[in-house]
Amino acid sequence: MGREEEGVSSLRQELTVIARTLQATSLEVDLLYLRDSEAALNKVSRWIGSGPRTTIAGDANTDIMTSIIECVRERVLRGARTFLIQVKAHRGEPLNERADTQAENARQLPSECRQWTTRTQRMTYKWNDNNGVKHVTAWSKAVRNTMLRGGSEFQRQKALNRAENNWNKAFLCPTDNGLHRIGQEASTGAQSDLMDSTRWGWSCMFQLQEADN
Repeated sequence: MGREEEGVSSLRQELTVIARTLQATSLEVDLLYLRDSEAALNKVSRWIGSGPRTTIAGDANTDIMTSIIECVRERVLRGARTFLIQVKAHRGEPLNERADTQAENARQLPSECRQWTTRTQRMTYKWNDNNGVKHVTAWSKAVRNTMLRGGSEFQRQKALNRAENNWNKAFLCPTDNGLHRIGQEASTGAQSDLMDSTRWGWSCMFQLQEADN
């Protein structure tokens, strides 16, 4: 499976396994397929009896889904039955455990063995999570949550910046009182506290609140 530069989706991996299984199975032989991915099975089941209105346009996994749909259609025309059954994960089902092992082995295959490698026109996003781990993916819930979190942090920093400006107006500009206070903090406080703009912003905010009270 290719297109890692657009991010790796577990759904895409599961659909790849279904597609490769269909490709490897004779069109004249009934197929009983056991898998623990409910999302992948639901994705395929949408095309069963849905009629002509169902469209694949805009689907992130159009390339793999096209292969699955064509394989199933050909099997129907040949009279072969295809059963897709969901099983519980990691419950000792021998065939399911074997499939997991084969999927892990497939990740070690050389690049020439990959299918569905053509990139789409989707925009990709890069970000670091709370643990500093870098992620690259197309649009997803994780990207949305990261943007929301970034927006919240931006608004918080704006509030701290306003607190710093208000503190300067209240304590520093009118008199030398503020300069004297800063001198005292510099002689007794940790240098890192003075250089950390976030801590300084919170300190200004708390001091303004105390002054209001």
